[in-house]
Amino acid sequence: MSALKRRAALIGCILILCACSIEEKAIDKLSEQQVMFTEKNTMEYPKLTVREKTILERTTGLYLIYEYQIDKSYNHLKLWVEAYEKGKLAESEVLLLNSEVEGSGTIILNTIKKVDTITDNILNLSVTSGNGSNSSSIRTRLPNMVSDQTFTVWKSTIADQKNIESEMILGYMIYGHSNETEPYNYEKLSENPEKIIKELSGYKEVYVVKSKFIKK
Repeated sequence: MSALKRRAALIGCILILCACSIEEKAIDKLSEQQVMFTEKNTMEYPKLTVREKTILERTTGLYLIYEYQIDKSYNHLKLWVEAYEKGKLAESEVLLLNSEVEGSGTIILNTIKKVDTITDNILNLSVTSGNGSNSSSIRTRLPNMVSDQTFTVWKSTIADQKNIESEMILGYMIYGHSNETEPYNYEKLSENPEKIIKELSGYKEVYVVKSKFIKK
């Protein structure tokens, strides 16, 4: 996917999350070097340009972002967020988004960055497809964090291009509390996504984002 098309998809996601200025809308017209997928039916966590990071940081709080490339055998994407407490599933669908997809696109999970800097715990999940021509999103309000929350960790389990599996763990979010220790080895967790729930079972508040591409 070219940087231009990727930026258009990125802007498409952001536009459905919150209002953007004319200056931000114009950025997707700029051209950068080509960034290509080596094969279809893959997903990756992209290396964003300075401009793309600026757009996201101006309109969002924390975020995870993914790019995918699929062939014509796939036409549907299911995205959802699960909540865990001490390693036990507390809620299977904190957010659920079903979307028709084609070609290449972008997935963004983010919190809203409010003008007054007060965290409102609003979680957004959005997807674009067809190089940004189609988009959809859903949002929810997370429970108010208790007063002893001391750290927040958002981490992708996808880095380089990875083949699309029937069900994938894309990333996790830890909301740590005063009696918990911040994980020190993110890489170890990311390299073993199937063990994430077990590894994070010591934390009271964990959210896991998953995806499933469905064939026709």
